[in-house]
Amino acid sequence: MAPSQSVNLPPVDLLGYGKLPLEVARNKGIWPAPHYQHSLVACARWETESVVEWLTYHRSIGFDHVYLYCNDDDPTALYEAVMPFIIAEKPFVTFHHYRYVGEQFQMYRHFLRHHVHETRWLMFLDIDEFVCLPGSNDISSVSTRFGADHDAVYLNWCGYGHGGHVERPAGSVLRHYPYRESGASPFTKILAKAEAVSYRRACENPHVAIHHDLFGLGAPLRACNMLGESMEGYYNNFPDHAWSFLNADNRRERLVQAGYIAHFNIRSEQDFTRRVARGCQGDFAAQTHWQNKNAQERAEYHAATNAVLDTYLSDYWEAMIGKGWQTSIVPCSQWDLLSRGKRATQSSTMHQGSRDDDASRAVSGFLTGHPQHHTTLEDNPWWMVDLEVLSHIHQIMIFNRLDGVMERLASFKVEVSHDRIIWKTIIDRQDGPVFGGLDGTPFNWIDEVGVLGRFVRVSIPGKQVYLQTDQIEIFGRPFSLDDFKAANAPD
Repeated sequence: MAPSQSVNLPPVDLLGYGKLPLEVARNKGIWPAPHYQHSLVACARWETESVVEWLTYHRSIGFDHVYLYCNDDDPTALYEAVMPFIIAEKPFVTFHHYRYVGEQFQMYRHFLRHHVHETRWLMFLDIDEFVCLPGSNDISSVSTRFGADHDAVYLNWCGYGHGGHVERPAGSVLRHYPYRESGASPFTKILAKAEAVSYRRACENPHVAIHHDLFGLGAPLRACNMLGESMEGYYNNFPDHAWSFLNADNRRERLVQAGYIAHFNIRSEQDFTRRVARGCQGDFAAQTHWQNKNAQERAEYHAATNAVLDTYLSDYWEAMIGKGWQTSIVPCSQWDLLSRGKRATQSSTMHQGSRDDDASRAVSGFLTGHPQHHTTLEDNPWWMVDLEVLSHIHQIMIFNRLDGVMERLASFKVEVSHDRIIWKTIIDRQDGPVFGGLDGTPFNWIDEVGVLGRFVRVSIPGKQVYLQTDQIEIFGRPFSLDDFKAANAPD
């Protein structure tokens, strides 16, 4: 009898490779409950500078997780950039490094094997693509609207142009590129239910671009576009059939209004060669056509992708980052500070030095919480600053002392003049409530139209009273003859 031989059977996890997602196989074919509602899957190469904006933007519209596949030769720069999204009790990013350049589909299949069960909805999206949902700015509005009757929702591309940049400007993509095509273009990205993206079929059909079209996998699929129209057969005879479909019934513009993928793929003249230099191996092979475009073809591409000024995304992002101003402890101004360091004088002084020296401390630009200038006890004390040029005065902040007797500024008057002879009263405060200063509660007067003047005078009407402040800040802009003519033009 022949001796028995031991056989090294592969681990059970390997037996299911290419068949079922790993956790589904371990769970005997039952899909576990998902951790996330809406997830993005992204392959990133040479995207370190823009990845933080991309992640933050998509988090702001409701995506609750991102599976980020770094395809850089060295992953450390990208990893460092996204560390704040990784090091958390509930990380927003799952990070993987894949060192084989251009194997985009294999990265997607890795996700389908190891992570697809973790999310209810998914989308394969590149770092130069932003999901734009005019009106809602909420990805759940898409899944809620279409999820009951559809497995997948196709969002068309709309290409954004280089805006005339020869080189990529540093900083925000959303703020630098407000020009786009006149409407939607043929390629799509897909928000799909996790179960609708078959891992087995993706392995059996490794060349199917599942990030653009799931019908290529051959499984039954209920899919629509953002107008609720069926997408079955959309990619047949591509792109001719797609263009015919888009050009009918004003569909290109209607799809942009409904929701689309803003595609920022060429952000400067240099990008034509940059896309090739980044690598054309594997699934990136199609990128070679960018470098081969001649001058006329590049000009035509720019004309098409810079056809329409659309500030929706840039306005959205400006509003997002503008919230930083809401955190200011001391109110900020949209106008320039005109008074800092300017010549000032006052009616008298209790401090050592001249009246001018004392008055100038009120426009030093430094807050202390104490009275930096101080008149003597007198009738109708005043303080005045010379802005040196005729100006549109839009805002005045007066910072009270915080070390006592704050009620001394309950009443005061502010006047402006261009010659120190004729004065116009713009503030006449009578026994108003106590206000602060350095603590963040100064007196704050704003006039959107603006008042013309060169000299600003603050006074306290009354017998035997003091005038003292911590700082007085005057904001505005230099006089504009065009603005003056427009404001005084006959109706």
